[in-house]
Amino acid sequence: MNGQPPQQRQPQNELVAFYKEIPICTRFLFTSYLVITVLGNIGPISPYYFFFLPEYTFGHFQIWRLFTSFFFYSFNFNGAIQLYFLYRYSKEVETEKFLGITADYVFFLLFEALTILIIGGMIKGLVLFNQSLVMAIIYIWAQLFKDAIVTFMFGLRFKGVYLPFVLLAFEALQMGGGLPWASIIGIITGHIYYYLKEIYPASGGTRFLNTPQWLYNWFPVNRAGLRTSFGVVLNPGGRAQQQSSTDGTRHSWGRGQRLGS
Repeated sequence: MNGQPPQQRQPQNELVAFYKEIPICTRFLFTSYLVITVLGNIGPISPYYFFFLPEYTFGHFQIWRLFTSFFFYSFNFNGAIQLYFLYRYSKEVETEKFLGITADYVFFLLFEALTILIIGGMIKGLVLFNQSLVMAIIYIWAQLFKDAIVTFMFGLRFKGVYLPFVLLAFEALQMGGGLPWASIIGIITGHIYYYLKEIYPASGGTRFLNTPQWLYNWFPVNRAGLRTSFGVVLNPGGRAQQQSSTDGTRHSWGRGQRLGS
């Protein structure tokens, strides 16, 4: 002993700790949002290069647009609200339903990206898909937390299963009569996944959506070696379904700002 007091460890930076606690898929989405939004708004790159434009994406092989079109937002309060939604609802879905089965969540995100590109980009002609992806995640969250009590603006309370449609109606009112196609497409693609993964197989139909083995090779199962469809309840991830239906879990949505960039 040299008589000197032991050195105390410096407390970890709170932002670093917050970032490290975000589950892997949500962290990837969260980071992509921040990087692409900053680059497109205050960086040297024009936002034009982040849009999905088929003639440039495929004709000029600007393949990065397939990725950036999902994460570019306007640098404003609505963009911050979108980031909050992306973080909160993706985190809850990933840690409650897909805990230990990251490959299944990656497959869900890839499926959503593909269907949103087809319906939103090729058919409807959207150039940005950020809002569609967030709404698809919210739709799956609503199926997981069907009985959770959500508090909306002005004290309106309703079950979690209605959250996507309440947001859709509120956005339509803000638009003054226009249709919020980005959010509509997010709900449609989210339901396509849920129907093919859960509803149709439960009625005796063929299970068309199965996570490919190469995703399990990249993200090995880490929950007693089990793979599950959306509807199977397993602990600890399955506790969300039971909790939401028995103890009236509450979720506060916030001020009700418009979804979108």
